[in-house]
Parts: sequence; C-alpha cells; structure tokens
Amino acid sequence: MPRLLPRLVKILQETPLTHPSTKHVARSQNVGSRKRKSLYRPIPSLPSFHPVGRTRSILLDENPVTDKRVFERHKRLPPRVHLGPRAVVHEEQDVPREMTAQEREWWSSPYLRMLASPLRQCTLSKRYLPNDFLVRLAVLRLPATQNSRLVEVLMPDGLEHPKYKRRKAHVAVYVSCWKDAVETMKSPVSLPRCSAPTYFSKHLCSHISYLLRLRVLQELEVLIDALKRNRGRIEFDTDVDPTILRRLTRAEFQALRETGLLPYPDAVAVLVVPPVNRDPRTKIRPRPSQEPELPCSEPGTPPGPTYEKPLPPLSRLHHVSAVGENSLDRPLEMPLSTFLPSARVPLYNGVTLFPFSSHRAAFHKLLAELLNVERYFRGTRLASEMRDTTEGGRKRAKGDAKGSHAFLLVSNEQTVGRADTAALAIALWRLRMWEGDAFIDQVEGWEIGNERRIEQCNRL
Repeated sequence: MPRLLPRLVKILQETPLTHPSTKHVARSQNVGSRKRKSLYRPIPSLPSFHPVGRTRSILLDENPVTDKRVFERHKRLPPRVHLGPRAVVHEEQDVPREMTAQEREWWSSPYLRMLASPLRQCTLSKRYLPNDFLVRLAVLRLPATQNSRLVEVLMPDGLEHPKYKRRKAHVAVYVSCWKDAVETMKSPVSLPRCSAPTYFSKHLCSHISYLLRLRVLQELEVLIDALKRNRGRIEFDTDVDPTILRRLTRAEFQALRETGLLPYPDAVAVLVVPPVNRDPRTKIRPRPSQEPELPCSEPGTPPGPTYEKPLPPLSRLHHVSAVGENSLDRPLEMPLSTFLPSARVPLYNGVTLFPFSSHRAAFHKLLAELLNVERYFRGTRLASEMRDTTEGGRKRAKGDAKGSHAFLLVSNEQTVGRADTAALAIALWRLRMWEGDAFIDQVEGWEIGNERRIEQCNRL
C-alpha cells in the first residue's frame, strides 16, 4: 500500500477531473473502428545461457525470462493494394508497403480470401471453420417489463457492410451459413457466458436471408464509389484489359447455355438480371428500394413474395474453358487437376437471387450504374484509338452482337488495382451457401471430401 498510493496520486494529478478520460466507453454505444496499430518490433538476439564468461547473473541482463514482452513476436500489418504518393507512416518499425504482383493475384481470388478468414467454432457441428463460412449471431437483451422477466434473443450481427452498420455485440456465436442447418436449432438454447436462456425468432432465417441479399447491394455501392474515386488515378498496361463488369452478347450467352463452358478464366460470377417488368395490376414499375428492415406483409405470416411458377435454381456452376482456338471444346486445365475439382464459375439467376421486385430493381439499377462507369473508363482508355479510326465513331450493335441480360464479373490482378470485386463475389457466394446450393451438388462440388460433412449435416 505505501508503494501504491504515491502512484495513484501521480495519476490523479496528471488526469484532473476537468478533463475526464474517454478510454472506457459503454458497450451499448456504437463505436467506430480505430486505425489498425502495428505491434511489430524487432526482436533482439537471444542471449547465451551458458555460465562461461559471465561476470554477473543473466537475470540482470535483457533475457526472455524476466523481459518476456521484449521477445514477443508480432506480425506486421497487411500490405495495401496501392500506396498514395505521400504514404503516412504511423509506425517507425512497420512501414506500410504495397502488394506484389503475386499478392495482388491472391487478393483477387474470393475463394482464397474466404479460406483465409479467421477461424471460429460452429455451435451446431462444433467444428472450426473460416469466418466467411459461418453466420454470426449476437445476443440481444430485450428490456424487461413489470410483469415479464429478462429475455435474451439471438439476432444476426455483422452481416451488413461495416460502412453502413458495424457490429454491436461483443459476445456472439457462429452457426453454419446454411438455412437448413439453422432451422434445426431449437429454442431456447444455452450459450456460454449467458446466464438466462436465449431464444430466437421464428423468422430468424428470413431475417438472415434478407441481410445477406442486402450485403450484395451494399458491396455493389461500395464498388461503384471506389471506381469513381480511382477514376484516372491508376495506370495500367495497355496489353491487359482491366474491365470489371460487362454485358455478355447474345451470341456469347447462347453459347454458354448450349455448351456450359465459359471462355473467361478470370471470371468469378455471371449475373442474369433482366429489367423488372411492370406490375400487371398497377401498370407501374417497382421502385428500387433497400429498406434496412425486414419487409413483412401481415403479422404472423412468413415474409416473402409468392410466385405462380416455381423459381429457377439460384445458381448453377459452369466450367471454365481455355482461351484460344476450339476453346469451347475443352475445359481449362488447372494445376493439381488430378485430385482438385476443375475450375467452375457460378451463374446467378436474378429472380431467385432477389425475390422482392423492389430489391431486384435496385440490383439492376446498381449494375447499370456500374456499367456506365465502365463505359466511361473504356472510353477514356481507348480515346486515342477512336480518334485514329476513319469511321469517326462506333457502330451500333445489331442481332447477336447486342448485349444480353447476363453480366460478366471479373476479378484478377489488374482489376483489383481499380476496385475490390472479390468482396462482391464473396457476398454472392455466401448467399449461395445460405440457400443450400453449395451443399446440393455432390457429384463434383467446390470442396474435397465433403461426404462426411454432408452426412453429418443430414443427421442434425
């Protein structure tokens, strides 16, 4: 106590009551994320523990026994895709660096990024999986009334983009990103660090489905904003076309339907999104909407539109073919193809992807806006070539050369320099996993040795 009191007095003098510290913040407040701080420090060489030649004890020198923090290893901050002309250096030991060509190629792959996400334990299967293969459920405490006791419910948390809505809870659980698996959960459930029993709504699956679709729209908005910010700032090689999104022509889309092969190795998704038709009753097209709340028509009924005809499958995987002559006759040969599945690209159906017409209209509007940004980029990129042509302009496409309702999304080393399209591909793939399309195809799936997992999920 005599040694503690002088230090407390010194701390109180340095921090008077007129300037209270804001270090501790209530958990209920939504605090913005801070900049990542690097803890990396160069580690000194390990001293010799041999007593020969020593004049004093090793405990008096810097050693890993008494000075453990000095010898702790910390990783560096991840590299950035691009560094500005005047990169701000916050840490002297960990200077920011730009990604190499190999790192940009890895960063452009949505599947590598999903596998590299932090590991979390699934509450249902008790297996550790990457975070992008799971859904985060946070415990929300409802206010207690005079005649009711305290109730805690499970709500989806962290499914939206951090730019629009950040995580609210510190304590959460993770379940498999599969609607059929979440429907097997029985209420109430006992969770660690939760004293009261935890319940969840019967519309929990519908709520998660809506938020996953909303994340796709948010990723499109972030992608458009990034392209507008980087317009004209980044230089590319003239031999490579860094186009992110374009329409497939009618001939290309018809060839994809007939052969099932896509002659674009860098493609990550094909989106078939026709314009939304008018309402047959009101004769008015639905307005684009991104309501943050779960739409519900009547109380007590599960939300969602109804269709007279059965909807087509949400997605379908197509093989990637090699580029060149007779490329549509042979699939692309990838390394380690003897025991790895061949490369395939998902084709998403817009009607099943967004059952609500207002959301589908918003999705089509964002795709059209992204196409306008790409047209501006290609127009400025090829402006010199267009001036040299004798025709003085482009010819209007006719017949099968016209654009179809299919959009081709590309992600490679060149496109990642303009904007992050892999994040949009991850959001689309998570929605595909949630609807169960990733678990139905057992003949040639996207993972190796999935028989045991599928058998275990069927027993739930």
